[in-house]
Amino acid sequence: MKKRYYVLITIFLLIAFCVVWNIYDNQRFVVTEQTVTLDDLPNSFDGYHILQISDLHGKYFGENQLDLLSAINQLDYDCILFTGDMNKYEESDLLSSQAIFDLINGIEKKEMAFWVDGNTGPFAIDMINGSCTGNLTKIGKEIEESGVNVLISPVEITREGESIWLVPELNQTDIQMNYLEMTEDMFESTEDYQNVILYGQELQKWYEQLSDKGQVKIRVNHYPIQANMTQADWDGLGYLDYDLSIAGHYHGGQLRLPFFGALYIPSPTSGIANGYFPKQNEVKGLNQIIDMQQYISAGLGSSASISFLDFRLFNTPEINLITLRCHK
Repeated sequence: MKKRYYVLITIFLLIAFCVVWNIYDNQRFVVTEQTVTLDDLPNSFDGYHILQISDLHGKYFGENQLDLLSAINQLDYDCILFTGDMNKYEESDLLSSQAIFDLINGIEKKEMAFWVDGNTGPFAIDMINGSCTGNLTKIGKEIEESGVNVLISPVEITREGESIWLVPELNQTDIQMNYLEMTEDMFESTEDYQNVILYGQELQKWYEQLSDKGQVKIRVNHYPIQANMTQADWDGLGYLDYDLSIAGHYHGGQLRLPFFGALYIPSPTSGIANGYFPKQNEVKGLNQIIDMQQYISAGLGSSASISFLDFRLFNTPEINLITLRCHK
């Protein structure tokens, strides 16, 4: 009887410890550093630092983001990438985005700061029928007025006469199906149709320009490229020859178990089925997909369709400092 009592007490204390630990752990964050070596990286970009901030989901770290800002403003970086899902769910109004603007407005160094949308708000890029018009939404304009560039088309970053490219999702299949093959009857107005087609034509020009080998291209997107993609899949979709993909979305699995890792990621192509029990090297950090490296941030916040699961379990929030290196 006494033995059973001690077992129950031990279980209770263990559960209490786990609850207290995870409450504490959800309120802090770490800076995760990663070095990425790229074959064709120009010498002038050796040591180039990219700060990635992803999947905030409206969370605060300190009053008015002061804890997060204190850490960011002490880091040495050359550009910032906001890789989507910065609000809770699909809230896109300015009021619900206050956590984001408290963060953006408090960052001291943002001359080279770039934003891509995720699958939750706020949405900076105007979409019609799932296709981008190339225009900014009201909140997108607010983001740019706050000093962050919305990455609608590729951006060339130059140093000492050499360059690398930051590129939003750009593959031939998407350009054709989501833009160039659209017909006017799919839209409520001729203007909407024309905006989508013009943007698609612009993307096609960028695609043709960046298809030339030898230019270092970094894909910046909320969604990771599927880890099980084959060369045939890659060629069939018409992806550019990206050197590196920087993404978020998976939350590092959000709910993780010690000594095992993530139980689930929102991807139907990983693990056993529907994203359950994924391969752990595909969930976060650096991995290899064909000839491209991919870095996935575990992000800062959490989300869940079931409210009581809206937290991180044994999964410390993170921002990411990526250092690019040349092959010596």
